Amino acid sequence: MAHSIGMTKPDSSLRLAIYRFAIRKGHLPTIRELARALLQSEASVRAGFRRLAKAHVLVLHKDSPEILRAAPFWGVPTAFRVQSGNRSWWGSCIWDALGIPAMLHRDAQIFAACGCCDSPMTLTVRDGRLAKTKGIIHIAVPASRWYENVVFT
Repeated sequence: MAHSIGMTKPDSSLRLAIYRFAIRKGHLPTIRELARALLQSEASVRAGFRRLAKAHVLVLHKDSPEILRAAPFWGVPTAFRVQSGNRSWWGSCIWDALGIPAMLHRDAQIFAACGCCDSPMTLTVRDGRLAKTKGIIHIAVPASRWYENVVFT
């Protein structure tokens, strides 16, 4: 199995395990959950999370070693829920929410709200495209600055 440039094979494997878990379970794994699934110690998984965060592969909670974000998945409820079949995931923003069905190659519905008036909005992704599109997606922060404050962005 190939691994990402600059990442060790164990860290690439850990990254892949995080994504496989999230896709299968509908949420990002905790250290304990992933340690059990991989038959590894919690200490080794925690250290792996820290290395992946340092490499900007993950964002960890501010006051916890647990995963907050493994793009495009978000570890806590947000205003962007993505539903595909009997699974759902959270995106941190509309960009990530649209990235989930693209990553999974699945049809999905995205339940969001208008950033201006908070009116409910449902977007449907079918065959890799937005269906019945109407509206504007506004991204207030330039992409080059997203990681300055990824929680806000």
